[in-house]
Amino acid sequence: MRQLFLLVLLLPLIASAQTPKQLVSFGQPDSIYSDILKEKRELWIYSPNSDTSFFAKAAYPVLYVLDGDAHFSYLQTIIRQMSENGVTALPQMIIVGIASTNGNRMHDLTPTVDPKMPGSGGGEQFTAFIEKELIPYIDNKYPTAPYRVYSGHSLGGLMVINTLLHHPSLFNAYIASDPSISWNDSRILQALDSLLEHQDFNNKRFYLAIAHTMNASLDTIQVKKDNTMGSIHTSAILQLASKLKQHPRNHLNWAYNYYPNDYHNSIPLIAQYDGLRTIFRAYWFPTYLYPDKSGNTDSLRALITTHYKTLSKEMGYNVLPYEWEFNSLGYHHLSIKNYAKSQMFFELNIAYFPASYNTYDSMGDYYMEKGDSAQAVIYWKKSLALRHVQRVQEKVDKVALSTR
Repeated sequence: MRQLFLLVLLLPLIASAQTPKQLVSFGQPDSIYSDILKEKRELWIYSPNSDTSFFAKAAYPVLYVLDGDAHFSYLQTIIRQMSENGVTALPQMIIVGIASTNGNRMHDLTPTVDPKMPGSGGGEQFTAFIEKELIPYIDNKYPTAPYRVYSGHSLGGLMVINTLLHHPSLFNAYIASDPSISWNDSRILQALDSLLEHQDFNNKRFYLAIAHTMNASLDTIQVKKDNTMGSIHTSAILQLASKLKQHPRNHLNWAYNYYPNDYHNSIPLIAQYDGLRTIFRAYWFPTYLYPDKSGNTDSLRALITTHYKTLSKEMGYNVLPYEWEFNSLGYHHLSIKNYAKSQMFFELNIAYFPASYNTYDSMGDYYMEKGDSAQAVIYWKKSLALRHVQRVQEKVDKVALSTR
C-alpha cells in the first residue's frame, strides 16, 4: 500500500495541475417514489468517499434534513470542515436532504390539521414515508452506520419535535431550529407534559435553538405578555423549553440555546453547527499526536483504544477509526523509520479491521522494511487468504525467488 500513501501526498499537486470543470460540487441528486405520499421525492445526498477496492467498507452516521434543498450546501461544508484533515469535532457523515415538493410543504410538516389552513396536517403520513420508505432506501443504497440525526427549521423543527415525542425510536438525535411550536394554537404543547412524564427517552439527544424572532426591545420575560406574531412564536418555544426542564427523569439528553442576535431566518446555520457539535461532543481526539515522531507509543495506543471504546458506548454501536487514515500513518512512520509507531498503527488496523486484506498486506510491508522477510511473507499470505491480489502475490513470489 506504499503506492497509495504516495498518491495521497501527491494528490494536491495532481489536482492543481488540472482545470476543474466546475469550482464547487455539492453531493449528488437522488430520488425515491413514495407509495405512501403518491409522488416522487427529490433527495440531495452527500456521502463520503470510501475506496472499497483497498479498504473495508466504512459506515457513516446519517443526517436527515428537512427542507434539504435550502440547507444542504452549508451542512456539507460544515461537516467536511469539522471532520477532515485531522479535525475530529464531528464524524464524517452522510447527508440526506429531503426537498419539499411544490405546494406540499405545509401538508408534510404539520402534525395536526388547522381548519384555518386547508391542506395541513399530513405530518404523520410524511413520518410514515420517512420510516417505511426513505430510511430503508438510504440504508440499502449508502454505507450507513446505525446512528441517525433528524434536523429541521421552522415547520421542519415542529416535525422534528413531533417525531421525537411520538416516534422517538426513529432517530438517535434531533435538532430543532426555531421550531414553529405555535402552529395550530400551540396544539403540540397540550399533551406535552404527559408525553414527557411517561416516556423513556434513554439514549436520545435533542438540541433546541431559539431565535430572537420578536420585537428587538423585548426580552424573554416580556415576550410572554406581547401578542404580536413574532412574540407568540418565541413564547411557545420558551414554553416548550420550560416543560422540558420540568421532566428531568425521562432520561432525555437535551440542551438548548437562545440566540439574541439571530432571528427566524438567520438562525439555521449556527443552530445546525451548535446542534451537531453538542450531539457529537465525544468525537474530538488529539490527532496532532498521530504524526508526531516523539511521544510514548504505548500511551498513544491506550489513548486510541480507550477513545473508541468510550465513543462506541456513548453512540450505541461499534465506532471504528478510518482504516485509510491509520494505514497512511503507518506508512508515514515507516518512511521516517519510526518503527514503533508504524507497527502500532498497522497492528491497530488489523485489530479493528480483521477482515481487510489491506491491513495484513501493510503489516507485511512493515516487516519487509525491517528486514524480516519470513514474517512479511506470513502476513502477505494472510492477506491473500482474504483476497487474492496479484500485487501481493508478486511480493511473496519475489521473496521465494530470492531465498532459493
